[in-house]
Amino acid sequence: MEIQLTDFENAAFSVFTVLLQRVILTFDLNLYIPMSKVDANMQRAHSRNAAAKGTFFFRRHMAPLDEGDDGYGVRYISMFSRATNGTKVNAHAKPEDEDADANGVSQKRRAAPTAPGSDEENAYEEMSMAEIMCGKDDYFPGLIPLVRAYMDHIHCDSVTLKRLTTYLDFIEKRATGQLVTPATWMRNFIRNHADYKGDSFVSETIT
Repeated sequence: MEIQLTDFENAAFSVFTVLLQRVILTFDLNLYIPMSKVDANMQRAHSRNAAAKGTFFFRRHMAPLDEGDDGYGVRYISMFSRATNGTKVNAHAKPEDEDADANGVSQKRRAAPTAPGSDEENAYEEMSMAEIMCGKDDYFPGLIPLVRAYMDHIHCDSVTLKRLTTYLDFIEKRATGQLVTPATWMRNFIRNHADYKGDSFVSETIT
């Protein structure tokens, strides 16, 4: 994560990252996309004002899907369903997991998360940062609403909820462009400074 300009911003993104990790584990979400699309996202993120105007590849459906759902040919089997932190969780394999090894990890978990024959090309699409964070149409809930749902799921106390809501509201405004990114703020500050000559030289008076 990029370092932000203020402690508040750093706290907001750090807390959001931890909460999102817990959301993924608690709700058993699948955020896999091809590595080629991850590389493409990194390249796009380097473009000027990418957070507000750019689009990025992201998974259309994060929840486990049933056979026939758009984007998956067969039911998604969670890679966390049989083991946690590498420890044994079930010494007795169930009938549907007859191929489980000594640690109770089934062949399905050892296999790639995209089952053979699935239409993986339909599993992801291009979304703006606002859509990724806030949701798109009726099929993609957005990461921020999922975090809010998680806080409700764990019955977060009112004091903590108030602070976390402040962080989430800030991140939402960043994603929608209501608040500019540090890069945009610094660029605008320098370009509008009286001592800047438009020659890419940032003097001590400007800094």
